Amino acid sequence: MNTSADIIIIGGGPSGSSTATYLARLGYDVLVLEKEHFPREHVGESMLPFTYDLFEELGLLEEMKARFTRKPGVTFSNADASQESHWCFNRVIDGPQALSFHARRAHFDDLLLRNSEKNGATVIEGAAVTAVNFEPQGVKVTAEIDHGAPQIFKARFLVDASGQNAFVARKLGTQKPFKRLNVRQALSAHWVDTKLDASLANGNIKIVHLGGEKLGWIWMIPIKDSLSIGVALNMSYAKQERKRLMAEHGRDGWEKALYLQEVQSSPAVMSVLEGAKMIDEVASNGDFSYYSEKKFDDQFAIVGDASGFLDPIFSSGIYLGMMSAKLVSGGIDEMLKGKGKERLEEAYKDISGGYQVVEELICTFYEPNSIAFSDITVDKNFGFRKFETAYSILHLILAGDFFKDHERYLKAIATLKSAEMIEKFKSLTGHADEAKMHEVCLMPA
Repeated sequence: MNTSADIIIIGGGPSGSSTATYLARLGYDVLVLEKEHFPREHVGESMLPFTYDLFEELGLLEEMKARFTRKPGVTFSNADASQESHWCFNRVIDGPQALSFHARRAHFDDLLLRNSEKNGATVIEGAAVTAVNFEPQGVKVTAEIDHGAPQIFKARFLVDASGQNAFVARKLGTQKPFKRLNVRQALSAHWVDTKLDASLANGNIKIVHLGGEKLGWIWMIPIKDSLSIGVALNMSYAKQERKRLMAEHGRDGWEKALYLQEVQSSPAVMSVLEGAKMIDEVASNGDFSYYSEKKFDDQFAIVGDASGFLDPIFSSGIYLGMMSAKLVSGGIDEMLKGKGKERLEEAYKDISGGYQVVEELICTFYEPNSIAFSDITVDKNFGFRKFETAYSILHLILAGDFFKDHERYLKAIATLKSAEMIEKFKSLTGHADEAKMHEVCLMPA
């Protein structure tokens, strides 16, 4: 077994495997320590349009096209299905990038990890990292392989791509919450024998707005073999329901009960689930939205969810993680070749800016008074309209690279908090026609 390398990467998810591929292509001996055996399930199947270019760069585009569902846009619905609209990427983005992807993460993550091996990285699965020590002569990583005796691995440099485990940030005590974002609970599962409506059948992700104290949303993502359905809820509401549901369903049953309760509360969802079957256990993720204050040093760099994680309302996680892997890999290369830290510092400046843009958009959605609709009376559908508008702003912004130009986009978000300015921007992107918003986004002929 290879116990030393130039670079050790903790974690083989999209950020870790992409980093491994980029660094192996640059000639480094790369060792990936992944605690699970792939394929393994994970949440987060929907992707932003700009992942398209990254897949092409990594040599995966044709296989992505062959294996996974194409995503032409987003459909928004309120809970009772009385309002619905469609935001099609090809009205905002020119070129093939306008057709994105949904992928079951077990298969998608395995594809990226195997690609890193094809590009020269060594992967050890079932390797649970238990300790990291930064020493003058290099980095020492302790890991247990398939629950066996601890083994020592050594490297010049460490990349932490451990996801929400955030190994290095927790070790250094540098993990902090995004103070403007509420703690949330997400529950999800996969269903078969569903009755897909036109938007889902055409590959759109459907987002169902949940108002009131839930302050949340339901996602429906059509993937090749099933329909992924998840619900995100304000943690205070989830805790309130947990207390009540535990009394009825016990410690092991309350999460499933909460999930089914919320899914079944929406006619927009239940019309799709008539006669359907849930095929796996309910997955639970909570307390998401955090970042690491310290991103890198002479001996380590942090990428992907280990560096920062935001509410997944905008399907931004895979793009943020893979783009970060690309930028950081170039910076690591220059630093290890003695060319200084300037490129790495610039990479993290761009990454921080990208996260700022997405954070601002999330706040725009969740903050009740963040969008001023001067010409709309506050009625029962106000929350849905605000929700729809916040999401539309993201796709207006996606016409450019928000990693490189984040200051301009942050100003744009502030400007677009007025209904008047939103209408002006709609007219520039083909979304001004109200009738088009009610046309399902179609796959290209």
